[in-house]
Amino acid sequence: MFKKPLAAMYGLLISLTACQSPDNAQAEQTSRQETTVTADTTKREPRPKPEYYNFKGVERKRVYICMESTEDTFHQQHDCPVLITCKGQFRNLILARAIEDFDRYNCETCSADLGYIFDETYAPY
Repeated sequence: MFKKPLAAMYGLLISLTACQSPDNAQAEQTSRQETTVTADTTKREPRPKPEYYNFKGVERKRVYICMESTEDTFHQQHDCPVLITCKGQFRNLILARAIEDFDRYNCETCSADLGYIFDETYAPY
């Protein structure tokens, strides 16, 4: 009694999976790889050392930096999407050292609120 409907369901399932084109999966995978390759090759050169900075009040703030030669930003969050893409090592150090010794600028994703550090016209007091 249940053998015919069950066999029909299995036949339908097999025919549906057979109609799936493996070319679509390969095309999607290829396009993802091309996107990744393009993102990796569009790495920009690091900016020159910051000429002006004033971190009065946040001298002891700890930040994260990626130790790759093409990176020139510091991050406030250890799980920042930009920092997660770091293929090398990353370090946790104080903000003053990140700017003075490693020539880093603020990350626009997680540290946009610290952009005033490099603004010559900013007067906190």
